[in-house]
Amino acid sequence: MQTTARLHQKQNTMQLILTNDSGYSDEIAALYKEAFSSGVSQQYIDLAALTLYIELMLKEGGALLAVENNTVCGAILSCPLEFDKSLPPEIRRKFCVHKCIYLAEMMVGEEKRGQGIGKKMMSKFLETIDKSKFTDAFIRVWEENTPALNLYKKMGFEPISTIKQTKTKANGTDTFVMKKIYLHKKLY
Repeated sequence: MQTTARLHQKQNTMQLILTNDSGYSDEIAALYKEAFSSGVSQQYIDLAALTLYIELMLKEGGALLAVENNTVCGAILSCPLEFDKSLPPEIRRKFCVHKCIYLAEMMVGEEKRGQGIGKKMMSKFLETIDKSKFTDAFIRVWEENTPALNLYKKMGFEPISTIKQTKTKANGTDTFVMKKIYLHKKLY
């Protein structure tokens, strides 16, 4: 009987929460810093600008959080596509951007990657989009982030455009260029 109880306690207690509650801002910021200030895509993160960015995302859109044991281990931040300042002109011409939802950020904590959390979050996010308000979904990903790119394609997103972004390296002075791919999915 103890074995069953112990197994029960170790089961995944992850919850997916849709929210625009700014009370999660610090945890989202910590996850963002972990995701983008280490590894191959390591870049400088201005904490004040990040705080304002997260507040804007929560105000104008929202978040879907993966929470396990009271800790945010994954997040999708979204807003209407019209808020994307880097949006290529051809997408602006082809789509009614205020009717398109933009998955501005998708992050999974490093120790939780490869466990299907991203897929669960993306599935839940796509299920919960208000299709009376949004007709299309967009996401942008670094071309070298093969796991994310493959996931988005499996979820029905198709490449539609690219941009180049100059990022500041973590040292705060040097720069590097990232080619980002915009992917699109028609919502039915």
